[in-house]
Amino acid sequence: MAAVRATLILALVAPGLTACASPPAPTPTPIPTPTPQDRLNRGAQAMLDMQSAKFTLIREGEPATLDPSLGLTFSEASGAYQAPDRVEATIKVGLFGNVIEIRMLWLPEGEFMTNPLTQTFLPTPPELSFDVAALFSPQGFPQVLRDGIQHSEFVASEGLEGVEVEHLRGEADGATLAPLTAGALTPGILYPVDVWIESTTGNVLRVHITEPNDNGWLIELFEIDVPVEISTP
Repeated sequence: MAAVRATLILALVAPGLTACASPPAPTPTPIPTPTPQDRLNRGAQAMLDMQSAKFTLIREGEPATLDPSLGLTFSEASGAYQAPDRVEATIKVGLFGNVIEIRMLWLPEGEFMTNPLTQTFLPTPPELSFDVAALFSPQGFPQVLRDGIQHSEFVASEGLEGVEVEHLRGEADGATLAPLTAGALTPGILYPVDVWIESTTGNVLRVHITEPNDNGWLIELFEIDVPVEISTP
């Protein structure tokens, strides 16, 4: 009799236990892997959002010609960006067989450069095709990242000076890259472009443009969002 009673109690209680049991956990929705273009778009947006940065731009191989009439050539630049539209750079140039430094400014008030002899600021000659400010303008390199890099691919996750980065590679037309390269690239020809984007922030930290004959351009950004102030001369 006791066994029958226990069976009856279990039969009555079991449905209630089943009803009170927790439902099975939902299957998590898998997060899609970003495409190479998704990663480039993220880098472009990070560049548009940054408030300031310092940068270097190094010409690899033969110096690039800035002003053929003067024989003015470019080898490297270092400078700073202040959002939304102020850029300064100290540039090493070749002039009459000598390497000298000049300063250039790209400001809302105009573009200026120092006279190599007097170091006083003068308006930049219009024939000078070098435009570092294009690195930061919405129509400049951020736009190149969005729609100017063709055949993009994800190379690997890498370490860059202690920071985890995503290495991407593609090609861009010489006309698209011309403002950053003093017109050294030929329109209609695709040049290899490598981009390194910080994994956690999306900040673009390094860009490399490869040309034939061991020539190229190396751009690096650092101290991003560390305040800077660029004054009008």
